[in-house]
Amino acid sequence: MLKGAIFDFDGTLVDSMFIWETFGEDYLRSLGKEPKENLCDTFSTFTLEQAAEYYQKHYDVSLSVKEIVDGINNMVAKIYKEKVGLKQGVAEFLQKLYSKGVKMCVATLTDKHLVDEVLERLGIRDYFAEVFTTSEIGHSKKEPHIYRKALEFLGTNREDTLVFEDAFYALMTAKKDGFKVAAVYDRYEDNRVMMKANADYYISDYNSFIFTKQMKTVLTIAGSDSSGGAGIQADIKTMTMNGVYAMSAITALTAQNTTGVRAIVESSPEFLREQLDSVFEDIYPNAVKIGMVSSSELIRVIADRLSFYKADNVVLDPVMVATSGSALMKTEAVETLIEKLLPLATLVTPNIPEAEVLSGINIRSKEDMMSAAKYIGDKFSCSVLLKGGHSVNDANDLLYAKGEMMWFEGKRIPNSNTHGTGCTLSSAIASNLAKGFDLATSVQRAKDYISGALSAQLDLGQGSGPMKHNFDLKSSFAEEKI
Repeated sequence: MLKGAIFDFDGTLVDSMFIWETFGEDYLRSLGKEPKENLCDTFSTFTLEQAAEYYQKHYDVSLSVKEIVDGINNMVAKIYKEKVGLKQGVAEFLQKLYSKGVKMCVATLTDKHLVDEVLERLGIRDYFAEVFTTSEIGHSKKEPHIYRKALEFLGTNREDTLVFEDAFYALMTAKKDGFKVAAVYDRYEDNRVMMKANADYYISDYNSFIFTKQMKTVLTIAGSDSSGGAGIQADIKTMTMNGVYAMSAITALTAQNTTGVRAIVESSPEFLREQLDSVFEDIYPNAVKIGMVSSSELIRVIADRLSFYKADNVVLDPVMVATSGSALMKTEAVETLIEKLLPLATLVTPNIPEAEVLSGINIRSKEDMMSAAKYIGDKFSCSVLLKGGHSVNDANDLLYAKGEMMWFEGKRIPNSNTHGTGCTLSSAIASNLAKGFDLATSVQRAKDYISGALSAQLDLGQGSGPMKHNFDLKSSFAEEKI
């Protein structure tokens, strides 16, 4: 239930960013001087004081820095007072929130007296209990202090309060501090794709906005399983059933069924790169799951693009051998995976044979599991979920994260159809990380899901058959609304 709302001012409530596109040239012309360059580009990272110094040095402006800054502020204030208008649908949207008893305030970089005057002129000042400014708080929006101050004033809880922002850096500041965030479209923001991916809600138009949660997205980078039980097919089913939007980049096509793998045809490195770029440039994923990657060349492409796009919540399932016993990764590829991908992973999910390869430790006991998990996690600065089974400790899994060990107990389900369990578990974890759950909760939810899929006792094929990924089809599509 929404109880509080904290709104940015420029670009969120009002269309004012156009002022800053031409202020440099406009001010210079007011002094009778003609600009020799696009000053918007020149001043893009400048403070007003730095812009004033630039005028003095490059345009022979004889005024003092204070006089220049005051002149710019007076010019900008005049435009605010006379020309700035509301973004489309804002007045109606605020009225709707106000009628529902939502408490609202403004948190902005703009001077308070100017904001008050503009809001008053536009007829929406009475909706806001207070206006807070970064200069008043003493901290920029790269820090969360202004949102905390507004929250304290409203008297609401973080989980019931929504921050509205049009700038990516400010949106992420609020989000990392635990607030729910709504990204507001503004044509001047370059990071719109990432804003949409990281926001709880996305507003392209206040007139059409409804409080339905922004669907989270997950990218699977893996091989295709023609029988549908593992790989890309299992990942997409799992992600869909865990309430996220699934996307894929295919590393290889396999001809396989429940009895084994007959053939593998790899994607070219160039084509894999095109797949990854296509996804990241349009629908930025909230999490990434990496499964079967059979060659060093493909691993290098993945590492390069994940680093370039600063991918978050990367879950690496180091698939080396299929359930049927068929080798899926070349020896040199294992070495490249260890060198290039493990350092990028948020979580790596090896089974015991894979953990033995990654750690060099023979695992025969719970103590060996703990040693191997710690070795992998400490060496590569990632969390490790070491999956039990293989006759070591029944179905108990070990999570090593931030120097701490956590056991997840599970009972072994009598079902010989376990094709794709590793793919399914890692995809479910990635899905829950994308939705904002912490690592331990994501692991537990994923284990609960896979237990349900195994307990459904689907029996297909002549070998180790697939699980029933859609065992709980109805509840997976329940929408979360405010």
